[in-house]
Amino acid sequence: MKGYRFVFPAEIRFNDLDGMGHVNNVIYLTYMEEARIAWWLHVTGRSGIDAVDMILARTEIDYRSPASFGESLEVGVRCASMRRSSFVLEFAIEERETRRRIAEARKVLVHYDYEKACPVSLTPELRARIKAQDPEVRADGSDAPH
Repeated sequence: MKGYRFVFPAEIRFNDLDGMGHVNNVIYLTYMEEARIAWWLHVTGRSGIDAVDMILARTEIDYRSPASFGESLEVGVRCASMRRSSFVLEFAIEERETRRRIAEARKVLVHYDYEKACPVSLTPELRARIKAQDPEVRADGSDAPH
């Protein structure tokens, strides 16, 4: 997928469909959730649920084309920017064979300490790993709204 170094497969299941036979709009959020967790584990080199030390703060999605049962999708994930404790991920969902764009999204994630229930700064090691995965990422040390 052009512009995305990390691509995650998403298979459409029958129960993903709405009454019109298209993938229901909320299901795309699930596809992106699975892709962002896989991206995070890949980038950090970690495994397991305890390795997911980020929390979703915001999602925006643009739907471009409906997807239907029998199609195979791919979800591209890339980090667009980093701040002190947050980062923005961009997503593209495409049909695997035709490269038809299904949806695009941006999510703001916060590096999070679940025990203390508060945001924590991205460590230099995490920043380096994210930059190694997505060299075009913009870095800004503030946590002003994205």
